[in-house]
Amino acid sequence: MPFDMRNRSRVLSIDYGTKRVGLAISDELRMLARPFTTLSQSPALLNDILSLVEKEAVGFVLLGLPRSLMGGDSEMTTEVRTFGERLFERLDAVGVGHAFHDERLTSIMAANNLRSSGLSKSKRQEKHRHDEEAARIILQEYLDSQG
Repeated sequence: MPFDMRNRSRVLSIDYGTKRVGLAISDELRMLARPFTTLSQSPALLNDILSLVEKEAVGFVLLGLPRSLMGGDSEMTTEVRTFGERLFERLDAVGVGHAFHDERLTSIMAANNLRSSGLSKSKRQEKHRHDEEAARIILQEYLDSQG
């Protein structure tokens, strides 16, 4: 079934990890980001993301790009770029926009946000919360930069 781009206004962000992939999604006005879900690394990951793009009326996807503090690439940067190429090719096929977004310091910011969230220690230590919060930060930074 082809995508209907007329009603696609949400933005989805992805915090790619070797075990888990955190996702966040915007509201339809592209003003607020919220943690959405965490997917497990699996051969079905691309299909799972594409299904969510269709189901949630996503018109643009951000993929967090890990960089060193000095802006250089790492082994993980290379892995994310490779995944991004495959994802972006699939998104192009259905007319969904996409971009990489610098994710420097989002892990530290996510940990700080969770510490100050009022959640119990056991809830804060749930790894999926960290992944989703990092994706939320990536997305909110992007939304804020779009004015």
